[in-house]
Amino acid sequence: MLKYKKRRAKLAKFLRGTKLHYLPFILGIEPGNVCNLNCPLCPTGKGDKELHKGFMKFSLFKNVFDQLNRSLDEVYLFNWGEPLLNDDLCRMIRYAKAQNNKIRIIISTNLNINRKEKLTDLLQSGVDEIIVSCDGASRDTYAQYRVGGNFDLVLENMRYLISEKQRLGVKASVVWNFIVFKHNEDEVEQARRMASLIGADFRIGLMRTSMKDEILKPHSEAIRQDIAWIPDNPEYSAYDKEKLKTKKQIRTCRKLWQEVSVNWDGKVFPCCAVYGEGRNFGDASKEPIKEIWNNNSFVKARKEILNKKYPVSTICGVCRNNGFMHM
Repeated sequence: MLKYKKRRAKLAKFLRGTKLHYLPFILGIEPGNVCNLNCPLCPTGKGDKELHKGFMKFSLFKNVFDQLNRSLDEVYLFNWGEPLLNDDLCRMIRYAKAQNNKIRIIISTNLNINRKEKLTDLLQSGVDEIIVSCDGASRDTYAQYRVGGNFDLVLENMRYLISEKQRLGVKASVVWNFIVFKHNEDEVEQARRMASLIGADFRIGLMRTSMKDEILKPHSEAIRQDIAWIPDNPEYSAYDKEKLKTKKQIRTCRKLWQEVSVNWDGKVFPCCAVYGEGRNFGDASKEPIKEIWNNNSFVKARKEILNKKYPVSTICGVCRNNGFMHM
């Protein structure tokens, strides 16, 4: 079904549709933008004060989900914070699965939590994939980016999730996601072996430059600013450090034809990469998603993606002019 919907969205874009007769089928929804770590390329981790901090209330989650339930195929329950800090997270997943158990639900967590009962609850909630951010195969390496994190606790929790998953007979996948930086690129294979011994899937993630403003700057400026973090091995990098550009040249974006991202307070964005109070396209706590999906902001943004000469009035046009993200 997801492949069919992606083809439909691709066709709608090909036909230059800017007002869409279908609803988004991928939903990013943020349980909260509060985090327990201080990762240096993340605005939350750096203590950025531009966004108000808080956790999504279950009533708002239910309101948003109910409006999109029949159209959804995937729900990503994370964005600018640590999702496990929201005490309603498992309740949200349970509710979504009770309404439509065919929807795939994914969370991404730093797994720095000292509550085994919460991990058991997460597995029992019906979550489909738990992505664990662990960027090192040793304490010292891990700590260079996951500032304030506990490497041993993360490994312990991954082992617990795998053993509990087997005990409970649930199918949730546990993924060790290793974002490669210059300081940890020599530990990739060691981490891969450790993940295999634990029983977790292993995935390599390509780092992003400063996540607050990566789409607000030309790639050359963003790469130059954060070049100290970028790995030397081209296999593990999205960037060409010598030419100061992304290795993959993205020419367009399909997100506006297939997804929405809703922050903890109800603000709606065209994708999860957009950061900032004034860049939202609407407020799901005050107006229906169906109306926001085809409002002036979304329509203008689609026109900006379809026509490079269309004047910029949304964040999507800014992203377009800066060459899009590498993701």
